Amino acid sequence: MSKENLYKYLIVAIICLGGILRLTIFWVSPVNNSYDDHLEVIKIYSESLNRPAPFQCWECYQPPFYYYTSAVVYNITESLGVDKLYCWKMVQFINPFLSIFLLIIVYKILLLFKMPKLSILITLSFVAILPRDIFTSAMIGNDYMLVFFAILSFYLFLKTLFALSNGHKVWFWFILLILAATLGSTTKQHGLLIHLFPISIILLLCHNIYRKKLFWAIPILILGGLLSISDELWKFNQTGELLVSNQHFFDYAKNQFPGSLDKVEFFSFRIFQLYQEPFISESTSASIFTELFARTFYDYEWRFLSPNIPWANKLGFIGYSLGLVWVFFFIMIVFILIRNLKKGLYKISCLTLSTKITPILLGFLFILVPFIQTLRYPYFSSMKSMFMLSGLILLLLTLGSQIKQGSLTQKFGIFMIVINISYGIMLTVSISMYIGISLNHLHGPLWIIP
Repeated sequence: MSKENLYKYLIVAIICLGGILRLTIFWVSPVNNSYDDHLEVIKIYSESLNRPAPFQCWECYQPPFYYYTSAVVYNITESLGVDKLYCWKMVQFINPFLSIFLLIIVYKILLLFKMPKLSILITLSFVAILPRDIFTSAMIGNDYMLVFFAILSFYLFLKTLFALSNGHKVWFWFILLILAATLGSTTKQHGLLIHLFPISIILLLCHNIYRKKLFWAIPILILGGLLSISDELWKFNQTGELLVSNQHFFDYAKNQFPGSLDKVEFFSFRIFQLYQEPFISESTSASIFTELFARTFYDYEWRFLSPNIPWANKLGFIGYSLGLVWVFFFIMIVFILIRNLKKGLYKISCLTLSTKITPILLGFLFILVPFIQTLRYPYFSSMKSMFMLSGLILLLLTLGSQIKQGSLTQKFGIFMIVINISYGIMLTVSISMYIGISLNHLHGPLWIIP
């Protein structure tokens, strides 16, 4: 068997492994195990398919697309005569289904970058076992649907660019891009950021050779933009608040640590405290970089594993060590990329700039979301890495596309595949074994099933 064929089989295997990991956590985790009570608002939607007032419940202010989708799934399942718990399990299945589909989209994106098969395998290993992605996909909530539409938009953005460069019809891919960005915007507030992709296309069309296409592209962008901001305009009309939050009305988080901006640590990274105490604690919860790092690589605000289990603390040590290796690996890619740019080894065209700069910029904008949320509400619940998950995946893909054939990063990446898969399996098996015990000691509540 040739190396290329071997890599193809391994790529299929790692996508399947990523699917198995997600389905396992979905299966063992109860439907009411999530950071916020999304079940209440889904039930409201399912009873009449009418949108509730923004402050009728804790999550009622959220954009409606995920909740309408969940309500339809719930009602269809209920109409089949199955019990209520099975109806909710089908609602819970929406996110792991999207997550598995997303792995296939990620593979398609990496193919568009014309990467070596081994480099595709390396990059896929990061996305397939990313703990924050697996945890978010197992929970009922609108966060993962936003991730799906953000990465789908990236794929459609690249297809639009490549159609443009090859002289093919662009309108089909551009319309799909606007549709995906609009659905993302009506899934979660910061989904509005996804419109950076079509805006980037419009800026590229301003170039002389493409300018005629602006006559149909701009009206489509305006239509998608108006549909996207219509939800925020409706909520402003209802509440008088711009970019309204549930915390404008409810004060459930007022007693959370740190509680005030002067106590928030925006520039510290308390890795040694994390090693001493892998789960959320007062020594780490005020440090935003520590919170985001810990929530990305481990069950920091424990929803699946309890600190009362000795092995869970050791597993946290392993997870944070893996996270540091990831940071080192991608810093190495950035360093090599900058060095090559300085040496003039890359010829940069407008198309190349759009392909690479736009997702990197959008990735950083998503990463800013928890920082901005913390400025608004200085509580540890604002420092969720799921808010920036779309950005993390965009950066993983864009930087992963720079892993060249025979390079040092590719050789090191082979080692990363092994440790990534090992940790993913170890984490999933551990949760499966101990979640029954851990549910009795959750950091937050199991929500009431309506």
